[in-house]
Amino acid sequence: MKQALFIAAIAAYLVSEIYPSEWLTWLQSGLSLVIIVIAFRSIKPFVQLLGTIFLSTGAILLALNGASWTDYFLSFGSMLNVLSLFVLIPMIALPIELGHYAVRVQAILYSKVQHSGMLYCITSLLSYILSSFMNLATLPMMYHSIQPSLQYYPIQQKDRFISRAITHGYSMPILWTPVAPIVGIIVEMTGVSWSAILPIVIPFSLLGLALDWLMGTWVANRRLKKISLTTLEEISAARESAVVHQPNESNEVKGSHPWQILIAIVVLNVLVFVLERFTHMGFLLLVSIIVIPFAYVWSLMLGKGMAFITSSQTLLSSHVLKMKDQFFVFLSAGFMISAIKSTGSNHAIKEGIMAIQHAIGSDLFLLMIPLIPLALAFIGLHPAVGLALAAESLNPQALGISVQLMAIAMLTGAATAFLMGPYNATAGMMSNLIGKSSYKVSNWNAPFTIVYLMMSMILLIILKKVG
Repeated sequence: MKQALFIAAIAAYLVSEIYPSEWLTWLQSGLSLVIIVIAFRSIKPFVQLLGTIFLSTGAILLALNGASWTDYFLSFGSMLNVLSLFVLIPMIALPIELGHYAVRVQAILYSKVQHSGMLYCITSLLSYILSSFMNLATLPMMYHSIQPSLQYYPIQQKDRFISRAITHGYSMPILWTPVAPIVGIIVEMTGVSWSAILPIVIPFSLLGLALDWLMGTWVANRRLKKISLTTLEEISAARESAVVHQPNESNEVKGSHPWQILIAIVVLNVLVFVLERFTHMGFLLLVSIIVIPFAYVWSLMLGKGMAFITSSQTLLSSHVLKMKDQFFVFLSAGFMISAIKSTGSNHAIKEGIMAIQHAIGSDLFLLMIPLIPLALAFIGLHPAVGLALAAESLNPQALGISVQLMAIAMLTGAATAFLMGPYNATAGMMSNLIGKSSYKVSNWNAPFTIVYLMMSMILLIILKKVG
């Protein structure tokens, strides 16, 4: 029942965006309202509280404005564009699984990587590459691919090593990859052109990756000095033995070469770049529409077309059911955002923000923007929801900040929220994989996050001064 409702709401949104119709708008609102009511009893208490606050705030604003019942009803459904991307994005991970790329990655690790510093850098790099496509699915895939190799390297705290390498690499593409819902939200809410910020955010994300390599290698080399030569020789011998006894790929499942993933990333981004320039579709809608055809064509080229169709049906059904919390909180937040817009309350919020900006100065205010999603992440609010609310309240022109600069500030803040937010899905999934608390995962990421945040602030000041 819930699965059918969730999929119907997404389908109604996609069809209405391509073929606008009044009855489809009413259908979206009706389905959104029914989903909120039905999902309420089966979601976590904190999510119930959060959604209730959003719904109550929106209802109070509409009541104070003397809104009609149709205004209440049609205020539902405004965040279906974000939910569509959340629902469909996992499909793009299927070709990576069907192509068995992890098999080839493990073979490369066993034969080429000689010390823990290099292992850290490769793990971080692969997480970066896969996150450009797979988003959250990167974490379990990388963990299960790399974890068996850790015993062959002189690593004392293996859980911390693999957690840092994966989450740091995973978080950097959030600045630019079109498959990250947070990118779509910021692009749509601020009105910035995705292609206009790419020349800045891609190099900066690579700079963040280089920072991670530098810090990871430094830690690995420092700890290497504390290990005895005899222990190092024993570990090296065990690794060489593992290479000799490694199963031959021809006798097992043969994995596709990882270079194909890089080619696919380039093709996807070029496709999105071209379509954004020459169509009038919103960024979120554009990415949502091309995800499945792109993944299917990739699977066909791997000779896995039928396997993709079968796997996608199973994945969609199970994935949508797991999203009941997201559907409830995003649709509730969407109701509040619609109420704020329709009642004109956003003007009062923007005036308050402008007063703060005048009081502390534009430079300091700009530096505070990346802290918004990070702070909200520590109270359990998903960065996507937090940034949707923030983007709706901030007026770049009135604040004397360019739209591009505002978007970059929000994106860098989103990356830190994914790195350190103890309640978000990143920390939650990694804590389940390694058997440690999400707070420990968050603490492990603190040194890198602090340095990265300082780099982000320096970047923002430079960009503001340059113009």
